[in-house]
Amino acid sequence: MNEPAESAPYIFYGDLNCPFCHAQNERLIELGAERRVEWRGVRHMPNLPVPAKNTTPEREELQREVQSVRQREPVMSISTPPARPNTERATLLIAAARRHDPARAEGLKTLLYRALWVHARDISEKDVLDELCRVAGLPELVVGEADKRTLESWQKEWEQGAFDRRIPVIVSPRGARLLGMGERGRLEVFLRAGILNADGAGHCD
Repeated sequence: MNEPAESAPYIFYGDLNCPFCHAQNERLIELGAERRVEWRGVRHMPNLPVPAKNTTPEREELQREVQSVRQREPVMSISTPPARPNTERATLLIAAARRHDPARAEGLKTLLYRALWVHARDISEKDVLDELCRVAGLPELVVGEADKRTLESWQKEWEQGAFDRRIPVIVSPRGARLLGMGERGRLEVFLRAGILNADGAGHCD
């Protein structure tokens, strides 16, 4: 079997409204590995309303997930937002940004994660998204049909992949999978080797 090119990226499937995905994104930044990992946004709860509004059970689930992240990463900044937002528009903006300016797209993605999980802002709201695009240096970003197709392809890859529709998931260039947030050390080993499947706790379904 031919080895993949060294430049082939790891693929990170995640949803902006998943706290475990936020935590995994922060870990990648801390490890200096975010440039080696291509984030592909999916919607694991596509029918959430805009603006964000959750039922009591949904709110309780959100609180449990945030508490789980805090237990695994006690020094990481994370708060519980008022509600879990719909992320379709935000993810489309990241797809558009990647087409326009990949480096700034990375910055926008992290700004969106932190706006929700550190500052408890509703990233489904247009005014919030417009502000974050300006901060990322993308004030005139426009979503086109190509970006919608990109989002559809990311969603299809994730839904049809051997991931049990869980997030976060990272796939190595060799096709190995890291499911769930897992332990920090496990992520470091996976990024070094990328050959062993691993299934860790800490995930959104």
